[in-house]
Amino acid sequence: MPSDEKEQFFSSGKTEFERALDLYICSHSDVFVPAISGMFYANVVGQRIAAGRTQILVPATKQNSASMLSDSVSRYIIDKNHLAYSCLC
Repeated sequence: MPSDEKEQFFSSGKTEFERALDLYICSHSDVFVPAISGMFYANVVGQRIAAGRTQILVPATKQNSASMLSDSVSRYIIDKNHLAYSCLC
């Protein structure tokens, strides 16, 4: 890659290349554990649902030894309330 183009991709802050790479890795990994809820999370979940990768775990809100696995699974998966379900399934 020419040095003048490197600056475009690797300048300070999060670049478009880094965002695209994050989206690709999160969409194609075996399990997805989001750090925060938001548009990125919703987009990744939609792509994962479309690809049949529904292993999406969310951090528990309470620290409880009796918490169930269903407390850690994304509500999009449990309730099937993501837009991707209405379009693809």
